[in-house]
Amino acid sequence: MVKNRNILFLIIPILLLACSSAKDKRNSSVITFDSGYSLYQDTIYVDIKGEMTHALKYQDKYYVLFEQRVLKYGGYGKRWLYIFLNGQVERIVDCPKEMETVYLDFYVKNDSLIIKPYMDKQSYYFDLKKNSWIKIDKTDDLIFEDDEFIVYSLDFGEWGGKTWFKEKKTGQEYVLEATTPLVNKIDSTYYLTNSFRVLKIENPRLLNKCRDEITYENIESTKSYDWYGEPIGFDIVYQDTTLNYFDYKYKPHIVSSFVSDNELLHIYETDTATYIARLKSNSIEPIQKIVDNIGFYNWHYSYRCSNLNKNNQLLKFRTKDDQLFGLLEVINNEIYACYIVNNAILEPALIGEERADSIFIYRLNTIIPEFDRLELSVIDSKEQAWGSFDITPNHNISVGEDWNPNNYKIDTCRSYLIREDSIFSNSIMYYGTKENILVRVVSIDWDYKRDLMNPDSEKHAKQIFENKFEFLVNYISKNLGKQTKSKDKKDYIARTWETSSGLTLHLSFNRKYYGIHLVIYGK
Repeated sequence: MVKNRNILFLIIPILLLACSSAKDKRNSSVITFDSGYSLYQDTIYVDIKGEMTHALKYQDKYYVLFEQRVLKYGGYGKRWLYIFLNGQVERIVDCPKEMETVYLDFYVKNDSLIIKPYMDKQSYYFDLKKNSWIKIDKTDDLIFEDDEFIVYSLDFGEWGGKTWFKEKKTGQEYVLEATTPLVNKIDSTYYLTNSFRVLKIENPRLLNKCRDEITYENIESTKSYDWYGEPIGFDIVYQDTTLNYFDYKYKPHIVSSFVSDNELLHIYETDTATYIARLKSNSIEPIQKIVDNIGFYNWHYSYRCSNLNKNNQLLKFRTKDDQLFGLLEVINNEIYACYIVNNAILEPALIGEERADSIFIYRLNTIIPEFDRLELSVIDSKEQAWGSFDITPNHNISVGEDWNPNNYKIDTCRSYLIREDSIFSNSIMYYGTKENILVRVVSIDWDYKRDLMNPDSEKHAKQIFENKFEFLVNYISKNLGKQTKSKDKKDYIARTWETSSGLTLHLSFNRKYYGIHLVIYGK
């Protein structure tokens, strides 16, 4: 990983630079271009086993949501809020469990930091004094506001989206077909930006006038998608006429828009570089290249209040290195790029068959003698010492009654992953009880990742599994217990052993779908 990262640093022209001081972090590196733009570069170093999903800047602090990577068991990963000040982690706060979902919005409104799921009205705001999340029952879909209008927008997925201008003085609403655009205003003219289109609205009262059934409030409450408005009241100042929504290849596009010196400008991304650009004759005219080899992203249904106070939103970007990403904002002619280097190990290393088998033996020699008093914290320290990769899910996983004959209350677990090679892996789950933090059941699985592009992968997997099953049977039979049961079918083999201390070890091998499973429990 270090070698690859060094190569990437050579590719990116604005390399990570160490901060000259914590108090004046932004001035650690400045590049002034002939165009009049200045690029400020900073670096933050973190150790987080997760990926950045959302980010806000508020009162000179970065508020960044990170999500746990889910490598097995499905479900949603745990979320954390990291608060950064002057390049340092000031605080880490767990996010509410209800916010562990795919579609989530995180935004600032009325001096409140709000987190909102797409499918649920239940939202939360972050109490900046108590550093805790507080439930709120309702939040709207505001995207812009000025002295005359409140602007709302909704995204209905494949049905498109709508944007409403609600006149404050009269309460009358006007609507157009536009999906969650970024709104900018120059004098009395509004500009609505999406990735491939920019609209100009000189007078929102010339848009479709809303009847009661098509107001924002009514459609938001009924989630009705069947009304479509006439394309009136706006001009298209830019539209990518080559766009094909069914072509999933990369397309250059507008990332964001902002106003500088009373001109609408854009952050424009190609497959190799990012530019400040302006529109000219329905085309993009680059003014200044900012950075190379980064890709901006935004979460689905994350659009509220992006430009609420006429300040362009904080943009998130990735690089080709999963452990190098960052934040970018443009304020007038100043561009601020904050790189984040994540030193955490995000994926388990490939350790080979011999080392994996040694860890398996260490594990059984730890589990079997201590099973009736084995604590989850003890086995956690052991697994970490062996080099196992923690993949504990963020939800409880139950066990069958056959594995739990004593009817213990199984309400917590710890899980780890060992990767032998590029396709073959070994996962371990310790099921326990919170009350006395004891391990009650241990489940160990060997499986593999299918390589559809390699016709020899199935043959390779078959041999790996046959060898592994033979190794397991021989080791358990010689060292741990007496075999009491066996089952041999064409595509399924099972063996059961009993130890002198009364433990049961049940090993099964599915030859058809390639999977080995070992469960250990007490009677």
